[in-house]
Amino acid sequence: MATSPVLTYRLSIKETLRCHLVSHEPLVIISYGAPLGAPIQLGPYLADRKAYFLMGNWWSFGDERLLAQTRQLHALMTDMYPLHHYVFLVNDAKEGRLLDGCGLPHYVCHHNAFLDERLFRPLPGVAKTMDAVYTARLSLFKRHALARRIPSWGLVYYYMPGAREPQDDYLRELRRAMPGMRPVNEDPRTGRYRLLSAPEVNKAYNAARVGLCLSENEGGNYATTEYLLSGLPVVSTPSQGGRDVFLDPEVSRIVPPTATAVAKAVAELAARRIPPREIRLRTLVRIREMRQDFIRLIEGIFLQEGRRDSFADRFDEVFVHKMLTLPGGPEQFLAGHGLLPGRERRIA
Repeated sequence: MATSPVLTYRLSIKETLRCHLVSHEPLVIISYGAPLGAPIQLGPYLADRKAYFLMGNWWSFGDERLLAQTRQLHALMTDMYPLHHYVFLVNDAKEGRLLDGCGLPHYVCHHNAFLDERLFRPLPGVAKTMDAVYTARLSLFKRHALARRIPSWGLVYYYMPGAREPQDDYLRELRRAMPGMRPVNEDPRTGRYRLLSAPEVNKAYNAARVGLCLSENEGGNYATTEYLLSGLPVVSTPSQGGRDVFLDPEVSRIVPPTATAVAKAVAELAARRIPPREIRLRTLVRIREMRQDFIRLIEGIFLQEGRRDSFADRFDEVFVHKMLTLPGGPEQFLAGHGLLPGRERRIA
């Protein structure tokens, strides 16, 4: 007998809870990762309390399977927890229209607006030793091969959970095919992989002339905006999921998915020598506009609940990088904010 999609999906939620508390009164929680992953884990503890769950997404709702799962889970959760409200944060209007077709509540709020701009910035005195840089996991959908005609480029990568051997095989394949590629994560002394900190990634970006985004389908893609905040122009291929929202045509190019087109655009943008501060400023303006939209969303919830104070005044206190913390399991998260039954609750 086939397992139902909902049961299969529920059993897959094993990752660390990815969410962040926005407000105690009313209770507003923002989450990322598996759609409805946080509400599913937190729901049983908050069943008797009104709560608003804002759910960001790292993939595209153009994926029909993801959209179908999300619709099923939303119906299940609204039936199980009538006091809970769900709003899906989408990265662009096209994603929103897909949710409209399913009757799912949504709000346009690009997750890249929550990158901490202090982590990624132009660094004086860093030599440009690479034509381009690409932050991408070792998966075929990232289409690394489209960079093969770029003379020198750096790959910032990370391992996905599970067996590393297939990922290492893929990396070796890339190295054979592209001698101009430099795996930035390799320790120069030992040659071993190391996960880079945000300052180390920022330094790698500053050593490149252009940032790359080469996948066809994913979510909003944090790297796109990290490049821009670091002062790099960006070469992208057409994509679904919302990363193009940040691609200002003055400092970026969207080109056909061919190695020749990618290399040509990299050379053109590198030759323009656009001042990094100009690229960063354009990006900061967009981030500010999107954060104002988020503030309006929260203040709308406040008004619904009869609360008239300004969330704008408290945004800086609430803000964390990616609006995402990794507190462990649901009990740890709730206890940390005084939200477990029987524990004293802090008022914010």
